[in-house]
Amino acid sequence: MSRSQNLSFFNGAASEEEEFFHLFHLPQPRSRLESALSFVTLSSILIGAVMVAILYFSFLLQGIISSALLLLATFFLAISVYSLNKVTDLEEDLVNLPDRARFVKKNRDYLLFASLESINIAVILVFFTNPSAILIILFPFYVGVLYSIGVRRLRLKNVLLLKNIMAAGTCTIAAVLLPLAVHAAIPFIVLMVAYFIFLKLFINSVLFDVRDIEGDMKAGVRTIPVSLGRKKTRNLLLILNSTLIVWVGFSLSQGLFYPYHFVLILSVLYGYWYILRFTRASAKMSRLFDLFVDGEWIILALYALPFALGWPAL
Repeated sequence: MSRSQNLSFFNGAASEEEEFFHLFHLPQPRSRLESALSFVTLSSILIGAVMVAILYFSFLLQGIISSALLLLATFFLAISVYSLNKVTDLEEDLVNLPDRARFVKKNRDYLLFASLESINIAVILVFFTNPSAILIILFPFYVGVLYSIGVRRLRLKNVLLLKNIMAAGTCTIAAVLLPLAVHAAIPFIVLMVAYFIFLKLFINSVLFDVRDIEGDMKAGVRTIPVSLGRKKTRNLLLILNSTLIVWVGFSLSQGLFYPYHFVLILSVLYGYWYILRFTRASAKMSRLFDLFVDGEWIILALYALPFALGWPAL
């Protein structure tokens, strides 16, 4: 046997040995932090916290003292709507988010139970604040049901643009109207806050479509990234985010939303960053994607909190 044949024989044997032992290879255990982050993002806990942050920020911008019961009700509303949505999105998630798909398959019944019970809890909490606000809290729930399940075999999320408008619009309506259940606000301020929240949520929803582009194409779901492609979608989102420069400039000139100007400017800059970051073809969509995009609202709320408490005192 020649030397080259000997090498070939031993290399082949080593390869077979590695393949054999690979069958018994156990996955590397996750750290506690990774497991916690995975559970928070795969379940609806993160989006619940995000919705609370959006409502709290809306309270601050409208100059209304926040209601703990309404904030808690919003958390359970988000748990209800997004738990149901995760169940109905299982087909797309098998391609886009296999970890979440496995989580949903394993916990489908629990998610449906959580969806039903959470909306009941949300209604009860709102009742003790202002019974008329029950209509406001139920509106996103029923829109979410139509969005997830559809009407006569037509899933509204499959209609181009409609899914983004519905997702951003329903959250915006709840975020700007629930504070009015506590105290009235100037209509122009309400409209200004509504534009800011709606635009940020619309941009975020399109970014999630960029992440899900492969699965949406296979499932036949028409989204903005599927129709326009990554580059044109990125340009569209950058233009939309740039309108907030005008919005912030007008607010500064009119003395609106003091003392949260720094937080609003930070939001615009952060928007540019994650649009450019996550619309690249080479962008890796890790489990932290939800934290970077939706988690922006938690960052804004935390940055705004010291100003709401009167710091720095001028």
